[in-house]
Amino acid sequence: MVSEASKVLFSSWYIYLIFGMIFGSFLNVVIYRVPNGLSIVSPPSSCPKCGHNIKWYENIPVVSWIFLKAKCSSCGLPISFEYPLVELVSGAVTAGLFFYAGASVELIFYVALAYTLLCIMIIDFKTYSIPHGLNITLLIVSVLAILADLFVNEFLPVDLAGSLFGGITGFGILYAIQKIGKIIYQQEAMGMGDLFLLGSAGLMLGPKLTLAAFIIGSLLAVISYAVPSVLNLMKRKKETHRFLSIAEKMNCPEIKNTDNNADILGLKLQLFRHLNKEMFGKAKKELLELLKGREPVPEVCVRLFFRFAAIDDNINALEMLKKIESAGISDTKMLNKVLCEDLIGYDSYIDNLKLMHKFAVENSLEKLSSSLTEMIRLNCSVKMFNSLPEIRSEADKIKNKADRLDFLLLHNRYFQFNGYTSEQKHMIEMIEKAIDPGDAELMQKYLSDTALVYYKDFFFKESEIALEKLKRTANESPISFDSLKNIYNIALFRLVFFKQRLAFGPFLSAGIMISLLWGERIINSYAELLERIIE
Repeated sequence: MVSEASKVLFSSWYIYLIFGMIFGSFLNVVIYRVPNGLSIVSPPSSCPKCGHNIKWYENIPVVSWIFLKAKCSSCGLPISFEYPLVELVSGAVTAGLFFYAGASVELIFYVALAYTLLCIMIIDFKTYSIPHGLNITLLIVSVLAILADLFVNEFLPVDLAGSLFGGITGFGILYAIQKIGKIIYQQEAMGMGDLFLLGSAGLMLGPKLTLAAFIIGSLLAVISYAVPSVLNLMKRKKETHRFLSIAEKMNCPEIKNTDNNADILGLKLQLFRHLNKEMFGKAKKELLELLKGREPVPEVCVRLFFRFAAIDDNINALEMLKKIESAGISDTKMLNKVLCEDLIGYDSYIDNLKLMHKFAVENSLEKLSSSLTEMIRLNCSVKMFNSLPEIRSEADKIKNKADRLDFLLLHNRYFQFNGYTSEQKHMIEMIEKAIDPGDAELMQKYLSDTALVYYKDFFFKESEIALEKLKRTANESPISFDSLKNIYNIALFRLVFFKQRLAFGPFLSAGIMISLLWGERIINSYAELLERIIE
C-alpha cells in the first residue's frame, strides 16, 4: 500500500510542479536576502517595505499574489511580479526535469543545479555580481553529483578525470578572457564570480560540454545585448553633457586656486578630446597658459602626466615627468594615493605605476625610473581587508575624520568592483555612521565618491540618488573641490571609458543547463551539419 502510494506520488508530474512552485517561494527569499547580507532562515518572511510578517495563507505560491491583487495586505504597496514569476519558472523547470530524467538519482542533482543557477541568473542580472555563497553551493552540488555518479548511478557525461579537466577548462577559459580584456579595455572584462561559476559547473560537464556551455552562453548574450549596446552609443554624448552641466553650475571657490584649476583643466582636456574639438583646443590653450612659468605641486603634475599621455601629447607628458623628477619623490604617501585614482579608466595602482615607469624609462629619466622601479618592487598599494570587523577595527585607529573616510571609501570601491554585494551594503552603513550629517565637506565627499563608484559599476539608479543628495548639499554650502572632480570623472567615464556592461552570469547559467541536458545532441547535430556543408 505504501509502495503503491509512493509510486503514484513520485510518478505524477503535477506533484513536481507543485513542489517546484513551493520551493520557488524559498528561492525568492534567497534572491532577495543573499545580496543584502541577510539570513535566509531568520526572521520569517516579511514585506520588505513595511516589515509586515507574511501569514501562511499569504505565502501560497502564485495564488496568494493573485488574491492579494499584487499588493501587501498591510501597507498596500505593490508586490513585484518577480515573485510569482520565479515560483512559476521554478515549478515548470522541476516538472520539465522530471519529464527528462524521471524519478531518479540524477533528477535530484539536476533540480539542485537548476535552482542554484536560477538564483545566480536573477541576482547577477540585478546586481552584476554572483554571491560567493551561491558559487560555493554550486561547487558542493557538483562534487556530490560526481560522488553519486561514481558510487550510486552513472549519469554524468564524463568520468572523474574528465570532471577535473572540465573544471580547469571552465575556469581557464574565463580567466584568459579576463586578462586579455583588461589589456584591451583597460578595465575588468570578466568578474571572478563568472570564473568560479563555469569552473564549478565544468566538474559536472567535462571539457567538451564546458566549452559548449561557454559558446551557447556567449551566443545568447550577444543576441540579447546587441540592441541595447547600439542605443547606449547613441546617448553617450547627451548624458556626458548633462553631467558637465551639473559640474559647471556648482559653486566651488577652491577651483580658483592655480593648482586646482590646472587639475580640472587637465581632466577637461582628456574629456573634450572625445567630445568637442573647439572646447578641447580652448582647454589646452588655457592649461598651457596657466602652466607657463609656474611649478604645480607634484600631486597635480602626476595627474597632468596621465592627462597629457591620454591625449597622446608626449611632449607635455614628458615635461610633467621632468618636474616630478626635479622635485624628487620624497612624499611617497602622496604618490601612492594619487596612483590609486582613476587615471587610465579604472583605479589600478600597479597599472598606473607601470605606465609612469615605462614613460620614464623610455625618456631616460634615470632618477625617476630608479624610484619607480623600487616602488614597483615593493608594491606599496594600500593593504585591503576583506573582513568587515577588520575594516571597522582599522578605521577606529585613524583619528583624522577625513583620512578615516578615505580609508572607508577605498574599501567601498574595493567591495563594489569585486562583487562583494552584501558586504558593500554593510560598508555603506558603516560609512554613514562615521560621518556627522552636519559636516558638509565630508558628506559631499561621501556622496560624490559613491555616485562615481555606483556609476562605474552600472548601478545608475543608486548613482542618481547619491548625485541628487549631493546637489542638495551643494545648494546649502559651496561644493568641495574633490567632490567637483568626481562629477567631472563621471562625465569622463561615461564618454571615454564606458563599455556596455554585460551580466554574463545569466546567459552562462542557461548555457550550462542546456549543455548538461542536450549538449551532446547539439554537438552531434552541428557536426552533421558541417559534414553536409563540406560535401
